[in-house]
Amino acid sequence: MTSDIAVTRPRPTRVGVIGLGYTGLPLALGLANAGHLVTGYDIDETKLDALRGGHSYLADVRDEDLAVTHGSLVVTSDSAALSQVESVIVCVPTPTTEDGAPDLRAFHSVFEVLAARIGPGALVVVQSTVPPGTTARAAALLGERLGLTPGEDFYVANAPERINPANAEGWNLANTPKLVGGINEASALLAQRLLASVCKVVVPVRSLEVAEAAKVFENTFRLVNITLTYELEALCNSIGISVHDVIDAAATKPYGFLAHRPGPGIGGECIPVDPHFLRSVAVEFGVATPLVDEACRRANQRPLHVVDRLAELLSDADKDVSTARVLVVGVAYKPGVSDTRNSPSVEVISALQRRGAKVSYVDPSVAELVVDGERVERVAWDRSSVVEHDCVVLMTPDRQIVERPLWYAAPLVLDTWNLAAPGDGIHHL
Repeated sequence: MTSDIAVTRPRPTRVGVIGLGYTGLPLALGLANAGHLVTGYDIDETKLDALRGGHSYLADVRDEDLAVTHGSLVVTSDSAALSQVESVIVCVPTPTTEDGAPDLRAFHSVFEVLAARIGPGALVVVQSTVPPGTTARAAALLGERLGLTPGEDFYVANAPERINPANAEGWNLANTPKLVGGINEASALLAQRLLASVCKVVVPVRSLEVAEAAKVFENTFRLVNITLTYELEALCNSIGISVHDVIDAAATKPYGFLAHRPGPGIGGECIPVDPHFLRSVAVEFGVATPLVDEACRRANQRPLHVVDRLAELLSDADKDVSTARVLVVGVAYKPGVSDTRNSPSVEVISALQRRGAKVSYVDPSVAELVVDGERVERVAWDRSSVVEHDCVVLMTPDRQIVERPLWYAAPLVLDTWNLAAPGDGIHHL
């Protein structure tokens, strides 16, 4: 049950999308464009006001994209509207706590809402990333509240998100294969039919747990391989060769190798988070995951390595980090987005400020940044701003910045992505 299938386009239905963030809003728009009547539910009135005014808050969604859904997408913070839908897709964020445990409060609150709003025959699809086993447990509790049997009286499926914000390779909601697992065959088929209206390829899997585990393993794979490059980088530095030359050479192999690159750390709500969901289940079942555990530890320590390296370079230049004026270039977790969640830049700024440095930042996508309760000064990306600082740290290579390489005006540059050509004052990790 792992081959791709073609599913006939379903009749237009009434669909609720709960959570209008970077995964929920594109899905709501896709469903509306496919002819469904969509109710978008969110508790953030700022987002709802923007959508009602025809304005998008996501880089991947244009205002024009909202305009074409007029009449087929209604947004609300009133959960009573969900009583009118036939299917509900859950797209709320599932972060981790400070100690790395899954934070499923928003997820569970959705099921509290559903217990008061849905009835027999409803389809509930979980798109939020969750630890394996979470959807089945939530379905069981929902069934108890409703007095109904999951899979018989109402239907439950898991179809994890695969949205990549600011993707430059052409992947989007429509052409990215969609995994779907159901609590039973009937649930899986109903979810497949619904999602086939917005996704060209639907990939059925054997169960809810397979779909959940596949999602968290995808990003655990990336975390482990990225942190592996940190060790390779240390080795290459010690023997005087470029880690990027080594990776470029290895990437010429046409099979069995996937290039990952060392950088200043790993951000966003997927790669740094999903491995903890896998670990939480491993702990529950008494399974050791030392490789994943070490990868998480190395990822958490990487921004501090950036700060230590900068302090070393400043010391070599007869300066001290405690009195340095530092310009951090790029604070979003990836280029082209405004999202700073788990951004290594934020960790770097926090560590620098604790050491006494005066930090400013540049990022065309992030208008305001608060770190440890303190507003960080935002400056323009121009020569006069660069030369006012003792050093520049290139963190997130936004296209607008890379196209204007003004860092060469700085007396000292730490380039964490190997973007700047070697020269006086240019250093790499």
